[in-house]
Amino acid sequence: MAFKLIMRRAIVAVLVVMALASSRPASAQSQDACMSQLTSCYYWAATQAGFWTMWASGIDCEFQMVECIRRSIIGH
Repeated sequence: MAFKLIMRRAIVAVLVVMALASSRPASAQSQDACMSQLTSCYYWAATQAGFWTMWASGIDCEFQMVECIRRSIIGH
């Protein structure tokens, strides 16, 4: 029973290492573009009327930032 547990953990560890090794790092240029878009989006969010609209717009900016970084890393 202990052997199976150790093998499962080893397989998971190998798969994680392989996944990390296969991903390519995001380029600095694309990260700068993502940060520039985030700044513009925050400015747009700040101009919205009402606290909750600004707050929701800011959260939307965060989601767009995550998507931009994901695209710069994966390339799709």
